[in-house]
Order: sequence, then C-alpha cells, then structure tokens
Amino acid sequence: MAMSADLRDRLTAAGLAAYRDEAPQGSPRPFVIILVVSDPRPSTYDGRTQLRETRTQLDCQALSRGDADALAEQVIAIAEVAGVVGTTRFARSFVDSSRAYSERQDTGETIFVTSLDLMIWHAPAE
Repeated sequence: MAMSADLRDRLTAAGLAAYRDEAPQGSPRPFVIILVVSDPRPSTYDGRTQLRETRTQLDCQALSRGDADALAEQVIAIAEVAGVVGTTRFARSFVDSSRAYSERQDTGETIFVTSLDLMIWHAPAE
C-alpha cells in the first residue's frame, strides 16, 4: 500500500526511525511501527471517491516511558500537517485513541510503547 510506505518515508524524512509491520531484528530504539488497521474504500453511485480515511496504528517504542511518549508527540505533530509525500497527498490526520503499556523482553529489558490510532485522510497525489 502506497500510503503506509509514504507515511514511513514522511516520518523518516523528519528524522524518526519508522518501519512497516515490524522492525528489523536488532534495530535500536526508539522507533515507530506502522500497521494499517482499516482501509475502507468509500464510494458513491458515481464510483470510488479519491479522499479516504485509513485507520493506522503507530506503535512508538522506546527504552523509557518518557521517550515513548515524546516520540508519540513527534509523530502526532508530523501527521497533523497536510502535505504530499511520494504518491500520497496527506490531509490532516487525527488521533482517534491512544494507549500505553510496557513489555519485558526475554533479555530482561523493558520496552515502553505508546500506541496511537490515527485516522489518516489521504488521496493520490495529482
């Protein structure tokens, strides 16, 4: 899907490490994992509409709660601004929900996650 690849490129252009679906093994934190949750294709009787809303989960992972939360704020600031990246014209995006949790790894290390559900409005770039 072009939108999630362009979103990854948008985040990395802003200096954030971002991956689709999963990070490569051994990737240093902090980073963002991008997961498309729901991507309906709205239509009218005249056919598909260009502008659509895709629910996207962005998991901001770090080695501390503060760093995970700060990364989430950076992601929100980037996503709230309209712009064109690659083949996608991004309209403003909105946070629909967020949650925070931690996971203890087999190594004993604790990973902190701030997970955002963004409603990303987008259309093909013209």
